[in-house]
Amino acid sequence: MLSKKQKLLMKVIYSHAIRKEGVCLIRPIDLLKEIPLSSDFRRDELESNLKALVTEDFFEMITTDKKGEEYYCFTLHQNGYAFSRQIAAEKRAIVFKLILTVCGAILSFTLVRILTAIAG
Repeated sequence: MLSKKQKLLMKVIYSHAIRKEGVCLIRPIDLLKEIPLSSDFRRDELESNLKALVTEDFFEMITTDKKGEEYYCFTLHQNGYAFSRQIAAEKRAIVFKLILTVCGAILSFTLVRILTAIAG
């Protein structure tokens, strides 16, 4: 299970890599720019979250130097390609729980009405 910050990072990396057949070059500053400001993501958290994603085998990450600037080279692995399916499955699970909650509330309301009608 990915943390919220790891999901944000993975969304950015996935969107770049999927356009280029699973491989992309991104500067750390560009990676941070694409993360929403409301997420409270700091620069010092970037390395630890990227290493956690590498450990969970979402992608391979190589740090390189190009024209004096640091770049990350990402190559998606099987878990990285499955990321979009994982997000879709989480959304379906949330929708299912909401529907189940609403149905439970309607059933409870109906039972209370029936029991009060019977009890008088």
